[in-house]
Amino acid sequence: MLLIYPPAARSTEPPIALARLAGFLRAHGIPSRALDLCAEGIDYALGEAVAGAAAAAGGASKAAGAATVSGAAAPGDDTWTRRALANRERNARALRSPAGYENPDRYSRAVADLNRAMGARALRSAAAAPAAISEAAFSSASAAVPSLANYEDPCLSPLRSADLLASARDFRQNFFFPLFSRRVDEELEASGVGAVGISVNFLSQALCAFAIIGYLRTVYPRLRLAIGGGLVNSWVAAGLLRSGSLRSGLPGAGSGVRDDFLGSLVDAVLPGKGEDSLPGFLGFARTAGSAPPDFACFDLSRYFAPVRILPYNLSVGCPWKKCVFCPETAEDAPYLPLGSETAYSELAGLVRSWSPGLIHFTDSEFSPRHLRDLVRDPPGVPWYGFARFAPPLDSGDFCRCLAAAGCRMLQLGLESADQRVLDAMGKGTDLPVIERILANLAEAGIAAYLYVLFGTSAENLSSALMTRDFVAAHSAEIGFLNVAVFNLPIGGAETRTLKTKAFYEGDLSLYREFEHPEGWNRDAVRAFLARDFAPEPRIKAVLKRNPPVFTSNHAPFFPFR
Repeated sequence: MLLIYPPAARSTEPPIALARLAGFLRAHGIPSRALDLCAEGIDYALGEAVAGAAAAAGGASKAAGAATVSGAAAPGDDTWTRRALANRERNARALRSPAGYENPDRYSRAVADLNRAMGARALRSAAAAPAAISEAAFSSASAAVPSLANYEDPCLSPLRSADLLASARDFRQNFFFPLFSRRVDEELEASGVGAVGISVNFLSQALCAFAIIGYLRTVYPRLRLAIGGGLVNSWVAAGLLRSGSLRSGLPGAGSGVRDDFLGSLVDAVLPGKGEDSLPGFLGFARTAGSAPPDFACFDLSRYFAPVRILPYNLSVGCPWKKCVFCPETAEDAPYLPLGSETAYSELAGLVRSWSPGLIHFTDSEFSPRHLRDLVRDPPGVPWYGFARFAPPLDSGDFCRCLAAAGCRMLQLGLESADQRVLDAMGKGTDLPVIERILANLAEAGIAAYLYVLFGTSAENLSSALMTRDFVAAHSAEIGFLNVAVFNLPIGGAETRTLKTKAFYEGDLSLYREFEHPEGWNRDAVRAFLARDFAPEPRIKAVLKRNPPVFTSNHAPFFPFR
């Protein structure tokens, strides 16, 4: 089976879902290959090593009509674009080396310049001429513009099923077509596999994923094709997409006719854990309970990080799953932890095999058991991940042990500093405990990456001011800060009690806009953040530390005080 991770999303480490599936298939003797087009797509867009090959592949691809991207930088009419294009290879090298993270200002400039260069090359490709790129062209682009974390098309929205189908139909128009057609051809011809799985985790990947699906259906109509991943899970949970077989006659599949927008584009929609659904799709009996991730298919030098980052998950789902604002609660996915012995045996083997400089635990959050296990059996390299403001982190001694076990950073959801709001949200956290944990982490030398959420139905201006004052008062204990405006999940319990309307124009939107009971609507929240929250000097200093674009993925590499 060929496993594909489509553009575009932040590329700092291999996708854990594909590595897990590759390991699972290998444990069952099923040949598999993994193709991270997200990582390769950035190099392609920057016109580095793959640009010449992508241009040459325009006529060699099985589907004719590929547009090519010139490997030469065309002159721009503004200083920033000229600098970004001229320095793109140097900036890419900087983000792959420790030296690139020594000075936060130089790092931020490198990130901004790489985004600028990617956009400039995409716009020139669409124009098919080395035209100058004006500032207006960036703000009102008529062509799809990729970036380090996104893929935007002014004519197509990933929230509209009709646009996803158009992306599949007109796959040659996708910016990454010369790359993905060539690389898919190479992988399929080298392996001879008969099935392809596409993992779509983020909305920013959807248009490219469907372009790849359209290409595969046109050029390889006999391939069995499945789609899964986090975004697909959410669509299925929200009732926007049906799971299971789309076509009859497949191993382990039913024969019903599909009535969702996918039609017969793919053979199966596989939500949840791929380990549970792939055996039926591929027609083999599951014999292994768990298998470690397989990173052998990934070029680990390609990712934007100063050290080798290995992702790993101790569980799937959330152990708390009571927060009314959270998609995890609305989707009601089960919590599936690995056994401690299995998890830490796998982790030790991966550390021996790959010598990572950092482990990213991708769990929704650490359970208390997993935190204690990490103290008892540390992986031997630095690590970070999500946790709750709850025991055992309320113990200063435990936090010091956690730091000694390699914990560099914990991502924690404060959401609000009004206890009434926290209770209404179902957070299960208490402000005195939160304060104690922030102090414990700071004393232990563990960075706190804090998440705050404004605009929930229980919040008002008074609550928001309490959160501002709390964050400012504890700014010395907060390493980094993520500030968000609340989106109401389409399947959330509050949709039954609030007056709602469409949040986005599109039949695949996962959120609803709502009329706030106290008039604390999104425009008022945004005005508060711009006027009263972000300018506060102590908060402003914390916000300035946030790594642009890569955010928490790169935060462990920077000072947090």
